[in-house]
Amino acid sequence: MPGPAENQDTYGRLSWAHPAQWAASAAAMAGGFALVQVGANFAGWSPALAELPVALGLGLGTSFASLRKWRFAPLFLAAPWVGVLTESWLGSHTLLIPGALLGLTAAFSHLQPGFRKLDAVNGILAGIGGSALASLMLLQGGALPPLAQALLAGLMATLMLLPALVRWIPRTHVLSEHEVERSLSAVYRPPVLRAGALYRQLEADTDADTLDGLAKVGGWVFSLARSLQIIGRQLETVDHSDLKERIELLALEIEETSDPFTRDRRLATSRHLEQLLHHAEQLRLERDRIASLQEYAVAYLEEARVSLTLVRTLHGEQTPGRIDEVLTRLREHAVEGDARLQSAREVQALG
Repeated sequence: MPGPAENQDTYGRLSWAHPAQWAASAAAMAGGFALVQVGANFAGWSPALAELPVALGLGLGTSFASLRKWRFAPLFLAAPWVGVLTESWLGSHTLLIPGALLGLTAAFSHLQPGFRKLDAVNGILAGIGGSALASLMLLQGGALPPLAQALLAGLMATLMLLPALVRWIPRTHVLSEHEVERSLSAVYRPPVLRAGALYRQLEADTDADTLDGLAKVGGWVFSLARSLQIIGRQLETVDHSDLKERIELLALEIEETSDPFTRDRRLATSRHLEQLLHHAEQLRLERDRIASLQEYAVAYLEEARVSLTLVRTLHGEQTPGRIDEVLTRLREHAVEGDARLQSAREVQALG
């Protein structure tokens, strides 16, 4: 069963890391970078040789800024080294490749398990930008004391952590009335329209995280309605009484048939029709399950509306909980329903 479009990039919001996380990341990046730069006595190096300690400083700074991702530390240290070796092989002495690899690694580590192609692009661009700014600071800030120069360069290199600190959080699109009318037949619209109305009532005064969860619940209401519509259309092609009559008539004909070939074909036909009846019964059961799950999701949205009203009216009350529980039940049903809905394809093929 298809779920709602929870990962669409068209709808969503920017999520900014807490200022304390920004400060800690910047300090760790600058500290790790400066540690390597001062230790390498970079001030006496020529620009052509500066990329090696700079690359190691970027890797160590990223490791310090990502202590919760400690298992990725070897990658943080290896990526810039691989980049430097690649640059050397190409006869170049920039930090573009080391920065790109490190930015990609940093984005991958922080954004798991929802890492996307767009995140990879953002990580590469941020890595190139951060390493370029750090390198530029090292080359142009010669008037500063070495430690100050290294710290400033490390702060500039923090740019490569931007994809992890400023993230795009996708939000399921809750359809408008026009979109619902265009997608669903009239009989399947009421729960979806109800869910959309409840979501829009909550939209103005609800915190972003809660609203993300409520949007997903609303998206599931539409997804379930779409599944109900598919099943309903397929059940319309199956005439239960007509099938029963055909099976009974075949049973009589089989008893009166003496030719083995004709008898076998009629037996096979009867088995197919009986299987078709069985599939139809399974579809009716699935339809009832989906309808009950849809009612459950709409009821949760109704409860959330009242609960959030209490939150705004009575200070100290909690925001509506169990969003994760509701979404888990919806997703588990979708996974289980994938197998059951295989019968829908068989009905379509046999009907």
